[in-house]
Amino acid sequence: MRRCAVAAVESGVPRTEVARLYGVSRQTVGAWVRAYRLEGSDALRPRRRGRRPGDQLALSSARQFWMLRTMTTTTPDKVGLRDVLWTWQSLAALAHREFGVVLGTTTIRNYLTRWGFCPDTAQPTRMLPPRAALAHGLRATTGAGTAEAQRRPVTETLWTDHARVRWCVCGPPADPDSRMSLHSDVLFAVTSRRAVLFTPARDPYDGEEIREFYARLLSRHRGPVVLVPGWEPTRRTELLDLWLATHTERTPVAL
Repeated sequence: MRRCAVAAVESGVPRTEVARLYGVSRQTVGAWVRAYRLEGSDALRPRRRGRRPGDQLALSSARQFWMLRTMTTTTPDKVGLRDVLWTWQSLAALAHREFGVVLGTTTIRNYLTRWGFCPDTAQPTRMLPPRAALAHGLRATTGAGTAEAQRRPVTETLWTDHARVRWCVCGPPADPDSRMSLHSDVLFAVTSRRAVLFTPARDPYDGEEIREFYARLLSRHRGPVVLVPGWEPTRRTELLDLWLATHTERTPVAL
């Protein structure tokens, strides 16, 4: 059925008509066509029901690794997405744009866990070193401070930390050559709603990189933001200190 549907579209039949004829959605027909154009006729083979470990995932091993390489080397705004940090939503948008695959946030979280990135979002305070007792109360100095936000300020707390991640994609067990891995550093934040925002980092202890990460976090919020750092820079610390001094709304607050 998939091959017939794709053949009909390729011959000029409108996708809506093909979808009606085969009893599927127009989006499904579009996904079949994109898969065919990307991977050839093999992408249209019907698969055996029942999932084995690493098999029949929404994203093939090659697509997963492409996603990994993208999100560990750049930020979403640099690949044409609207967000400035990687989130479950921006990763889902990337997968949909590139592969025509619709993924929910739960599926994205599961993929990140499979790939090796699973920060503890249940209790963000665990991310803090024992001596950490201060947070930075910040507000954007330009752009985000609208009159409405100032009338009804909502403070967002972001628990920040870094991680050295060994990303790994494992394909079907029958294909031992499908295992692909890479290492990278990540700066990430956990929101009060346990969502995760992250960005690749060349040096997580560089004050300039942390400053850029904090600036991106701050640009996503209209009201005050409390940043709770789980680590401190060891290089170019003066750059981060200067940025914090110009964005601090009040003295650091104890938690």
